[in-house]
Amino acid sequence: MSASMHEVAAAPTSGFEVPPAVHRAAQVLAGVGLGILVAGLAIARERALTSLLTSGFYFLCLGLGGAVFLALMYVANAGWFTVFKRIPEAFAAYVPWGAVTILALLPFVSSLYPWAKPGIMETDHLLHEKAAFLNVPFFAVRMVVMLALWTGFTWTLRRISLRQDAERSPELAGRNVTVSAVFLVLFALTFCLAAFDWLMTLEPHWFSTIYALYNIAGLLSSSVCAITVTAILLHRAGALPQLNTSHLHDLGKLMFGFATLWAYLWFSQYLLIWYANIPEETVYFVTRTHGTWAVAFYLNVALNWALPFVLLLPRPAKRNPSHLLRVAGILLVGRWLDLYLMVVPGGQPDGVALGVFELAGFVGMAALFTLAVTRTVRATPMVPVGDPYLVESLHHHT
Repeated sequence: MSASMHEVAAAPTSGFEVPPAVHRAAQVLAGVGLGILVAGLAIARERALTSLLTSGFYFLCLGLGGAVFLALMYVANAGWFTVFKRIPEAFAAYVPWGAVTILALLPFVSSLYPWAKPGIMETDHLLHEKAAFLNVPFFAVRMVVMLALWTGFTWTLRRISLRQDAERSPELAGRNVTVSAVFLVLFALTFCLAAFDWLMTLEPHWFSTIYALYNIAGLLSSSVCAITVTAILLHRAGALPQLNTSHLHDLGKLMFGFATLWAYLWFSQYLLIWYANIPEETVYFVTRTHGTWAVAFYLNVALNWALPFVLLLPRPAKRNPSHLLRVAGILLVGRWLDLYLMVVPGGQPDGVALGVFELAGFVGMAALFTLAVTRTVRATPMVPVGDPYLVESLHHHT
């Protein structure tokens, strides 16, 4: 037996045992955070709902990002990521949980979205022209269909991966490619629609044709950062001893590239609207560049691009686990701030107001995400021994 086959044979056949204290803490924090949001519906409904949308969408994107990462690797016939592919699979397992958090918004559509308020379509002629699309029943149908599609595809990708371990059939790798190709096409279409529906219609008079691609860039950047953080932490805990600096280097390059893609789309959207100077378009940025919103607006660019660009530019920086953890943390905070700037200013133009409801939303959703991911990690062997690309990944060097 070759050294590579010895490594595969020696791979653990059970999942990583997450410390019980972590699981209990996540349960408590999820209960407390989500409980505060429920109470907030009676105390400060708008704040609670925007917090639920911001953090709910944030963590749903991390789950979806795991599935998109897998699909991109499969269609590219990439093998380097196989050692840690259980991590994006575990992220994808959160999608049904995240779907529930988004569906929880449906009973409160009229409180959150201006176009859904009773009588608004009759008094606002601009919205009246969009009534065939912007109406609560059609909005709800679109939401349910999109979430069902994402849940179905993420479940299918994980099911095929687990069958590979059991059957060791190379044919299943080809099936992964087929399913991934279909998923990526449908994801691109449905996620663009979700960004328009759930985020852009919070200010229904404003629109941007770059908005959906901008959100896809944010999803890719944040999900790669979360995968990197989880991989490093699991490696330090002894669950991923096969992870090496070359894997980290490639993850660092993806972090750098997706952050730059985000910046390109951010600048393109801002520049075109600023240069055209059309009132119904500029109103979006006027709100966000005045008062305390201006601080958050420029901090957004610093966290999501300027700092990561400088910090990840040297080659050694992308091979240093501690450094990657810090940069990934900056980008993950930046992604939340980016979503906060998309969701909140339209209904709260006077300035930033961060408090218990925003904190409860983030902590509660983060704990829920942790529960879903750790549950999956505990139930599945960390090394996909049936994947035909495993040996290549074990000896990945750049």
